Parts: sequence; C-alpha cells; structure tokens
Amino acid sequence: MKRSDLICENGVINAKKEAFFVHKFYIGRTLCEEVTVDESLSEQLGKAVGRYVTIYCDEGDYRECFRKIVAGFICEGSVLVAGLGNERICSDSLGAKTIKYVPATAHLSDLKAFSELNLRKIFVIETSVTGKTGMECAEQIKCIADKACVDFIIVVDSLACSDTQRLCRTIQITDSGISPGAGVGNLRKELNERTTGKKVIAIGVPTVIDYEAENENFMVTPRNIDLLVDEFSEIIGYGISSVLNPMLSRDEINALILK
Repeated sequence: MKRSDLICENGVINAKKEAFFVHKFYIGRTLCEEVTVDESLSEQLGKAVGRYVTIYCDEGDYRECFRKIVAGFICEGSVLVAGLGNERICSDSLGAKTIKYVPATAHLSDLKAFSELNLRKIFVIETSVTGKTGMECAEQIKCIADKACVDFIIVVDSLACSDTQRLCRTIQITDSGISPGAGVGNLRKELNERTTGKKVIAIGVPTVIDYEAENENFMVTPRNIDLLVDEFSEIIGYGISSVLNPMLSRDEINALILK
C-alpha cells in the first residue's frame, strides 16, 4: 500500500465508501472535504481521533477558504506556532518557510498597543530535524509549550500523498495532531494532545508522492517544488497570522515580521 499522510487517501475511505465517511462542501468555488474520526472509526481507518479537513486548491479563492477553515479550529488564548522540517530540502521546507510569515508577539505583551489591539500572545519556533539537532521535535515543542504556558499549539509540516491529483494541490488541517515523517516511513514521536497536554492543530501540504517503478519505491516531488512551497507557505503563514490577530492588517503583520 502506498504511503500517505492524507485522510482522504485512506484505504478504507477509498474502498467506495466515501459517502459514508466524507462530508463534501464548498466555500465559494473551493471544494473541501471533512472527516470526523471517533473512537470506533479510528480503529477502522487507522487514524487518530479528531476532525480532518482537506482543501482542494484548484478553483476559487482558496486563500480565503483556508483562513475560514483555520478559524474554525483555533482555540482561545496563547499559542506556539511550530514549523517542522528541513529548510535546506525544498520538499521538506514548508514548515520552516511558513513561520516566516507568522510574527511572534509574546515579547510585546507589556506594551500598551498590545492590549489596545487585543493581540494574542504568539510564540514561534523552527524545530529543524532530529538529524540536525539531536532532539525530537516533539520534545522541543512540548518543552517550550510548557515553559511558555501556551493554551494550544499549531504545527506546520510537509506531507506525503499517493495521488498526483493531490500533490501540491491540497491543504490538510486537523486537530488530531501529527506523526512527523510517517508518510515517508521516517516515523518520529507523535505530536498530539496526549503527548503534549495541549490541543495540537496540524496543517500540511503534500509535497512528495509515493511512486513505484521497477519494483522499487521512490518519493517524488514536482519539478517546480521550490515555487510551490513558497506559495503555500505564504498562504498558510499569512492565513494563520490573520486568524490569530484579526485586527492586524497585512502591512502591520509584515512590520512585525523580522526579515
């Protein structure tokens, strides 16, 4: 079976049972699919309990669609936004590039303007990869989240898929957390409410696809992956920022971002 991080590519769902599991809807002209996994369904699908929404970025204003979907996942209170992956590898750089569009605001909380603008405390971290740091990203994130006493966590990471129709054309959002590297067979420690003690919202885009040729498996990525990751990191980063602090304009968000 081909490897995939996407709920919509689950073998059980794809076995002609989509109508039972998947709720399809449109925001404007942008197609979205939602799957809510309970305890019993978790066993059938082999997926963690939670809500999963897939946005198909083919038609319509999918930037605004993403913003609206994310708003439905966001909790009250302070947040740690973590970018996972390796910025040196284009197909694995989504998380690291996304957080460049998410300004940290926690250090400004003592300023008068902070309360006047009703800003939310945001902490931002790029975890890199275990091979570079020697630390599991889950451990880094839990340690920082506990130290900062945040109310919830948002993680952004590159995903794997098994269908070219979804490669660099979909965004998955879930409150079930994430198993970094699962889609490419490099499973690391899980990041979820059970392991961190905080609600974890995971956002990802499939940037590689499981491909088999001559009895060998490869992880393949599009030729223009650098441009695609740049586009999606901007969509996700600005989308997160505008939902977390809706009173800030895009220019104000840019002013807070350290270039």
